[in-house]
Amino acid sequence: MSQTKATQGRCDMARNLSQTKSQTASRAVAQSTLSRWERFVQSLKRITLAVSLVVVAALLGVLTQRATDMPVQQIAITGEMQHVPRDTVEAVLTPRVADGFLLTDLTAIANELETLPWIFDANVRREWPGTIHVHVTEQTPIARWGVMSYINQHGQVFDGETFDRYDDLPLLWSEHSEPPVLIEQFKLFQMLLTPHGLSVAALNEDRLKQISAQLTDGTEVQFGDKDFAKRVRRFVALLESERESANHSIAKIDFRYESGAAVLRKKQKFAVTAVSQQQGGQ
Repeated sequence: MSQTKATQGRCDMARNLSQTKSQTASRAVAQSTLSRWERFVQSLKRITLAVSLVVVAALLGVLTQRATDMPVQQIAITGEMQHVPRDTVEAVLTPRVADGFLLTDLTAIANELETLPWIFDANVRREWPGTIHVHVTEQTPIARWGVMSYINQHGQVFDGETFDRYDDLPLLWSEHSEPPVLIEQFKLFQMLLTPHGLSVAALNEDRLKQISAQLTDGTEVQFGDKDFAKRVRRFVALLESERESANHSIAKIDFRYESGAAVLRKKQKFAVTAVSQQQGGQ
């Protein structure tokens, strides 16, 4: 009896062992199958990604080629141009837009336009789908510099074709200083004259640094070679005293004195009234 039970137990153990091995083998097969499937899926994803990248690159290449080949369809020129003919601006643009809408060098166009006389600034931009837009800002002259040049609204000297309508602008010139120096002196003088209804017609500095001026009413002023700001204020103070006396008849005045001036009045042909004996300039 006990032998029979032992035999049956061994049979059950063998059966269980067999089932365990079978299950293990089944799981191994399943895992192997899953692993192969995952590798297949991963490979498929990589292939799909690679193909997609190739397709996208090809499309971008086609689109880029078409875009770079896209011609400029229109040139738009804006801005108030009184001195520069439109044809002159177009002559600069035409050869440069031949490269196409996207390849046109906007910076080069702007730089070349700004070398033209009377053009202060050129703003160039693209407007889709095929327009190159140029906005031109011309120089605004506030004074003349010598015979052939002008001073713009920023105090910069520029060369340009002369126009008769600017003959009444103040005339500035220096044989010694750089333009900005005399320009600042002009601005100071004009600022102090404006409340008195007067303007600077001319301001000149000779090779000896002697500064002289002429006003729009014909008055001539000699400031000498130093203390310009101080002497300008002395002149304005003299103007105020002359206005109060209702006898503003100064034709010429010389401020090359430390504390006074020599005045020639309009009714005097030769006599000069000296109000100071100590000269302070050359």
